[in-house]
Amino acid sequence: MIDARNADAPVPTAPDAVVQALGGAVASVEAAVVRLEGEEAAPGLVERVLDLAGAPHLGDVVATHNALTRAAAIVDHSGGLPDADWVSLADLGPVLTRTVALLRTHVSASLDGLDPEDAVGEHVELLQKIAVDGALGETLQLLVLVEDCLFLWHRIRLARANEETAPVAEARAALAGHFEQDAVLLRRARAALARFAEGTPIEVVRRLSSGRTTRVLAGLRQDLDDFRWACRADEAGWLSDEDPVVAEALDSIDSPLKAVGGVLGDVFDRGRARVAGTWSRSDDTAAGPETSTAPGTSEPDTSTPDAATADGTDTRD
Repeated sequence: MIDARNADAPVPTAPDAVVQALGGAVASVEAAVVRLEGEEAAPGLVERVLDLAGAPHLGDVVATHNALTRAAAIVDHSGGLPDADWVSLADLGPVLTRTVALLRTHVSASLDGLDPEDAVGEHVELLQKIAVDGALGETLQLLVLVEDCLFLWHRIRLARANEETAPVAEARAALAGHFEQDAVLLRRARAALARFAEGTPIEVVRRLSSGRTTRVLAGLRQDLDDFRWACRADEAGWLSDEDPVVAEALDSIDSPLKAVGGVLGDVFDRGRARVAGTWSRSDDTAAGPETSTAPGTSEPDTSTPDAATADGTDTRD
C-alpha cells in the first residue's frame, strides 16, 4: 500500500498492494454525494459540472457508484465477479478515466485564470466568479465521486485479470494521477483562497463585510476541506510543506476580526473589555453601597434576636 505518510512514495507494483491502495485512496464520498445531490443541491448540478468540464454525462453517478460498490463487495467476499455482472460494468473504465482527466483539467484551468500579480480585490472578485460560475468547489466534489468509481472499477477488473499485466499498469496510473495531480490541485486552490486575507486590516474587514463574499468564500473553503478529508490529504502529507499562513487565513474566513488579528484584534478586545467594565461600574453605582429605603417604610430589622439562645431555647418570660 502507498505510504500514507509520504506523498512522494512510489505507487506499489504488486497486484495485491495495488488493490489495497485502490481501496484506501478515498476515505468517503458521503460529503460529495450530499453536496451534489442532497436536498440543498441545485437540480442538474452534476450535469452542469460535467458540461463545464466538457465531460460526457454519466447518467446517475451515485447509482453507478452504488453498483460498483456492490460488485466490489462481491469480489472481496468471493474473490471474483460473475461474467453476467461484469458485462454491465466493463465499459465504464475508459469513460470514468476520461471524466477524471477532464474534471482535473477544468479545475486547473480555472486556477490558471487567477493571476498572482492581480490586486487582492480583483483576485477575490475573480475567485468568486470561478467558484460560482465555474463551479470550482462542486467540480472537486464530483472528482472525488468519479475517482472512487474508477478505483472501484479497477479493483473489480484486477480480480478478473488473472496474470495480465495491463490492468495492473492502468490501475497504478490511476493511483499515480490521484496522489500527484490531486495534491497539486488542493494546494493551488487553498493558496488562491487564502489571498483574501492579504492587505491591511481595514482592507480585510471591508472585504469580508459583504455577506455574499463571505458566503461564497466559506462555501469554497468547505468544498476544499471535504476534498482534503476525502482524499486523506493529511495522512498522505499533501500539505506538509504548505505555508502556515494559508491555514490561518482559511480558518478565519467566518471572522473578519480573526482574519486581521494583530493590532486590530487587540483594539477590539480592549474596547470590549472597557465596555464590560463600564457596565459593571454602572451596575455598582445603581445599587449603591447600601440598600436605600422607600419613603414611608421602616427599615427592616436585621439585628439578631436575643430572645432565643443559639440552640433555639426560648429565654423570654
